[in-house]
Amino acid sequence: MNISSNILTINILSLSISHWLLIILILLISTILSRFLAYLAQRFITHFFNRLGFNDSQKKKIDQLSITRSVSLIIVGWLCLLGFSFLDLSENVINILVVASKVMTYFGIVWTGWRISDLLQLFLTQKAAKTATKFDDLLAPLVCRTLKVIFSIIGILSIAEILKLPLASLLAGLGIGGIAIAMAAKDTISNIFGSLTVVVDRPFNIGDWVKIGDVEGTVVHLGFRSTRVRTFYDSLVSVPNSILLTAVVDNMGERAFRRYKCYLDVVYDTTPEKLESFCEGIRELIQQHPKMRNDNVHIYLNQFGPSSLQILVYCFFKVNDWSEELNARHQFNLAIIRLAKELKVEFAYPTQSLYINKPSSTDHPLASEGMVQESIKTAQQTAQNLSSYF
Repeated sequence: MNISSNILTINILSLSISHWLLIILILLISTILSRFLAYLAQRFITHFFNRLGFNDSQKKKIDQLSITRSVSLIIVGWLCLLGFSFLDLSENVINILVVASKVMTYFGIVWTGWRISDLLQLFLTQKAAKTATKFDDLLAPLVCRTLKVIFSIIGILSIAEILKLPLASLLAGLGIGGIAIAMAAKDTISNIFGSLTVVVDRPFNIGDWVKIGDVEGTVVHLGFRSTRVRTFYDSLVSVPNSILLTAVVDNMGERAFRRYKCYLDVVYDTTPEKLESFCEGIRELIQQHPKMRNDNVHIYLNQFGPSSLQILVYCFFKVNDWSEELNARHQFNLAIIRLAKELKVEFAYPTQSLYINKPSSTDHPLASEGMVQESIKTAQQTAQNLSSYF
């Protein structure tokens, strides 16, 4: 017994072996209890999200965002604080153990806060997908990133206070070097203000087809630093948010209607009656089309081309996206082709005709001038007769 007592009283790093054994025992008990409680917390969160109707990929993401370790760290810190208070230790040793436990606790709080922010983003994203508006799709990831920043700041300040770091001196130093930091981080600050501008002004939403300068595509992500646009050749372009403060953003996704404008070239041999019937038939196709506006329609013989008569087709589609617009155009164009075949209207293609006339030696300039005057009088008379069609 004396030998055992003597061994337990041996000091290692200012602590006896008995004290070291008690500290290890407290850590062991705290770890076991924390694992159990953290497991219960994770089961509760998993059950909660399963009731929300998540799909398999989302459930897998939830499993990856497990809070077991971070919550265990918090509980271990709390239990250690409680257990160390019952030990008969010197004040210096107690202070070291208490500081270590508090740092562990706040580190776990920040870690858990990050995990909860990611889980909250999953929850808000699913809710946003069920709403008609796209603004919440844009806002959900930004809110969650803001929460991460807040958790990080709270954790850093709390740990600095626990470690008794000179916060006043640090803040004063930041004030002195604030101008230099602001100059070095001006692009970052501009990007943050750009993201806030997007949230407040809402020039676009997630999923909108936009044109920002030379970049054109679909918005897939809004962050603090940049906005990511998926181009139509499937590359991912990151646009710095600072550009959005001054750039012209053309939001093609906010169009209520999609304009359709083209020219139909028909051969010059087409009679006026066929032209009139063809134009009227196209107007009727637009009236009957379920995805086209019935107003603001312009179908007219517009101009005389080099090798064809050009009919202007100007109308609007009532569709939600580009894919639906392409399908509506396809059906409309096929209907025009069928109409042209029914009316026997031939479409023209670029042609050139070259006529070579060998002048006759009997031609006289005065005779040609007389013929020109007679032709002018005939044209004027014909125009007067045709004025009744206007």
